Amino acid sequence: MIDFIKYKNIFFVLTLLMIAGSVAAIAIYGLRPGIEFTGGNVLEIEYDGQRPDISQVREIIAGLSLREVAVYEIGERGMMIRTENLDSKKQVELSSAIGQAGEFQERSFEAVGPMVGKELTNKMAALVLISLAAMLLYIAVAFRNVPGPVNSWQYGVASFLILCHDVLVPLGVFAVLGAFGGVQITIPIITALLIVVGYAINNVIVVYDRVRENLMREHKASFAENVNRAINQTLSRQINTSLATLLPVFAIYFWGGESLKYFSLALILGIGIGTYSSVFLAGQALVFWRELKSRR
Repeated sequence: MIDFIKYKNIFFVLTLLMIAGSVAAIAIYGLRPGIEFTGGNVLEIEYDGQRPDISQVREIIAGLSLREVAVYEIGERGMMIRTENLDSKKQVELSSAIGQAGEFQERSFEAVGPMVGKELTNKMAALVLISLAAMLLYIAVAFRNVPGPVNSWQYGVASFLILCHDVLVPLGVFAVLGAFGGVQITIPIITALLIVVGYAINNVIVVYDRVRENLMREHKASFAENVNRAINQTLSRQINTSLATLLPVFAIYFWGGESLKYFSLALILGIGIGTYSSVFLAGQALVFWRELKSRR
């Protein structure tokens, strides 16, 4: 049996380093919101013949000196181009530039106003906060009758902090990608992070539920021993579930096309960090809390 509790301080230091790095990245580089949040245009086209290389299209568009441009491949011959709000002259210049790579048909052209973007930003922020608060409340209620030295609300607070960590670290990675690779925070990425919240809380609940069972059965063992046993009992399940989930997500990342690349990357980061949290943080946080209470 692996003693996960013995090395909890090492895990805490590693976690603090990841959090500090993520906060620093977000503070220094910031997050680059997509046009869904800032407003802009979305042009969808389909080439008549073979689709040109996406790098060629990006290089052509770069000559227009647009501030915000993202190009994605769609299907076999299509492309989606996201830009800031363009006037009619800039739209004509964009279409003319794209035409240099090959003949195409315009499938759709949509505009997202800044007011719509601002409203969407507020709604997405509220949705994330509501989701985290709902998780906190659920765990506090579900574990209200757990025996032992830790109260039910402490299970909830520990879970809440872990979920914040699981969302913050991927955001730090996207802040770096945005600064050096021009990656934008889009609705699919936010959706992926919300999926990660649900996935991560499920793993944490599995560990906490096994802690509850051990506390009810093993009255002679200490709280730390019961928590460590719970982590070991759920370890294979955590690893197998994560690997089974990551396999199709990796397939989407490598073969799903440019439009799904960063959605799948957010899932990969979130699932990986969520598995780390459920194994190396969830139980250890309870034991740490218990030790703080015993010192008072």
